[in-house]
Amino acid sequence: MTTFAQASLVTFNDGFSAYSHYFLNGSNLLTSEPAFSYSFITLLLVLAALFNEIITESSTVLCIANSSRLCTKNQLLSVKQKAYKASELLGKSMPDVVAYVRLSKREQAEDTNALEQQKARVTEAGAQQIFEDIKQGKSNTRPALNKLIKLVESGKIRKIIITRLDRISRSLVTLKKLVETFEKYGVTLVVLDQKFDLETAQGKMILNVLAVLAEWEVDSLSERIDQGKKHQRKMVWANPPSPWGYEVVDHKYVLDQTPFLCLLSERPDNYLDLSQLGDLAVLPGYTIAQLARDCIEIFFAVKGVRRTLKVIFEKYGIVKTSAKFNGTDKIFHWSVPGFSLWLRNPVFDGHTRYLLYEVIDGKRKYFPEDQQEMHRDTHPDQRLFRDGEAEAVKTIIQTNISNGSGCFQRGSNDSVNYRRFSYQAGLVYCAECSSRCTSKGTGGENEEYLYYACRHVGMGCGNRKSVKRRLIEEALIEALVEKSQSLNRNDLTHADALPAKSEALSHLEAQLEGLEKLPGYNPDIDELKTKLRQQIEEEKNPFISPEKIFDNSVEALIRAGNNLAIWHLLTNDDKVEIYRKLVKKIYIRDGKVVSIVFNQ
Repeated sequence: MTTFAQASLVTFNDGFSAYSHYFLNGSNLLTSEPAFSYSFITLLLVLAALFNEIITESSTVLCIANSSRLCTKNQLLSVKQKAYKASELLGKSMPDVVAYVRLSKREQAEDTNALEQQKARVTEAGAQQIFEDIKQGKSNTRPALNKLIKLVESGKIRKIIITRLDRISRSLVTLKKLVETFEKYGVTLVVLDQKFDLETAQGKMILNVLAVLAEWEVDSLSERIDQGKKHQRKMVWANPPSPWGYEVVDHKYVLDQTPFLCLLSERPDNYLDLSQLGDLAVLPGYTIAQLARDCIEIFFAVKGVRRTLKVIFEKYGIVKTSAKFNGTDKIFHWSVPGFSLWLRNPVFDGHTRYLLYEVIDGKRKYFPEDQQEMHRDTHPDQRLFRDGEAEAVKTIIQTNISNGSGCFQRGSNDSVNYRRFSYQAGLVYCAECSSRCTSKGTGGENEEYLYYACRHVGMGCGNRKSVKRRLIEEALIEALVEKSQSLNRNDLTHADALPAKSEALSHLEAQLEGLEKLPGYNPDIDELKTKLRQQIEEEKNPFISPEKIFDNSVEALIRAGNNLAIWHLLTNDDKVEIYRKLVKKIYIRDGKVVSIVFNQ
């Protein structure tokens, strides 16, 4: 009869998740038949624990519990806790000979088999359980190491095996603390590549020398990397890793034209014949750069980061996948914060930036934009953004942050994304105490019950009257028209100070003038004239074409808005883009708008 001591653990992979399956050799105790209760599964795990068959938290037990044959992570952890408690009651403990293995992300990228090699060596040396981290040697936030230290302090560990001293720490101070902890609790540290006895003075001296050399190696590597980055900034080279949509060629950012995917809806009837040609370019697919541009256009269409990802995932059939670390992995997937950062990357606007962040306790802390080193127009012919779109992205994201999810219309099929007064968020200030006002009101979209009021009213501020959002908008439009008419009157008074025509407008007018001089009638030429006249009108009046809004300066937009109808006909989405470009602050007091500060 098969004994529990013969229980073994098999791990396999189906391409998606790793599963562990307990079974008994020569026995049908665990089969596909739901023949045993959950308590029996627990008993098996307890007995397996006694024979050092402990499964890790990252595993999933394929079992017969609850007839689903699949234990959830919470069930698994609960079972493990029961197993440990039961083993303690039986006077047993977890394996007292364990190992610790570690790799940094850089080391793992350079040698994907390095971690498995460490595991094989420590297992051969007698390790019954392995703790592993993918962290830098100087990091103090290593989950597996911290868990190991707690087990040492609880007296459950007798021996720890490592391959090299720098696997457990590259910091002299940290290493000394660890060795002192091991000595205090009677734990033997075995270093496979460096034979020395920590109980002798000579062994301790060798330990200190090796620790100093490990720390020196890390510091020297950091200095070399810093020198390389300084040279990179001096030469204004592309700053790898490149964002998704780009690749680095000869130290320059270039759009990634690698064929990436084809939509089934666009598949030609002869796709099988085309696939035999061996040239992916003949298929009607999308390159990485084209997909990146499509993602940007979807963002401008739906106006929200989370909403954009929903559309992208549905359009391209994207499912949850591993997290992205950089653009070189070419994984078509983002989290919400990751997509927000991706959209604001200045590489898309033709710029290169350095000194983006510092790493504190293993986490990135991004510097404000004015503290980052920016080199403009390093690759102007390789832009993903069109003129003005970089600022438009920042405006939309900031508006959404100020408003929260309440800034959007209900339902995902609305042609207009924003609610009527969304643009006002973050622009309204108290004229008495200068603090930002807070929005108030009930009744949903009923404009008669939507207000702004000072957040400090009754707490040191006497500005007690709130202002309806509708009245704020009316006052803003009146101020814009008045300022526009003032600028235009000033132009008439000082004819020599008229703003110069843009280069694009002069070029279009010259083209039209040339075509007007051509004799006779030609339908193609007449069609071209019509297009040129339309382009000239769009250049003169940016409100005709939304794409022109961010191409123009604040003053040019205000000059063009010289009548009430222009402002009243703006959609809610247009208001967010235009008003937030024009307006810096709106001050209110005693139930009305008292002043408006425009951007320069």
